[in-house]
Amino acid sequence: MEEEGKLIKKSLWLFEYNRGDSALYLQQFYAIDENDVRRQIEEFIRRSNFPVYWERLRHVPSGFTIGYSSLRGTIYERPDGSVIEEAEIHAQPTPPETAVQAPPPGESTSETASGSASEAAPG
Repeated sequence: MEEEGKLIKKSLWLFEYNRGDSALYLQQFYAIDENDVRRQIEEFIRRSNFPVYWERLRHVPSGFTIGYSSLRGTIYERPDGSVIEEAEIHAQPTPPETAVQAPPPGESTSETASGSASEAAPG
């Protein structure tokens, strides 16, 4: 696990399932990696008082919007499990080893021009 005082980065995963009927249900999870989300899903299934039939697991680190509602693609947790708000993240100084250096004037890289590449969804 993370050292005391460090933030824990978690990304959004959507678990699609049905209950034996014709409807499809979504359950959101924020997890460190696929093993973490699968552990959370197992706990969700164990605690459910209805049948859960696995349909699909999607990794959506860029976030998810449906109707007038949006889910953040990434959250940060403190070691105590509390979620840190977006404004607090931007107020914290970037550690020197992770600080992004600007390219020299006139020089651009794919990372600085278009942002980092998104991760492909599993399955």
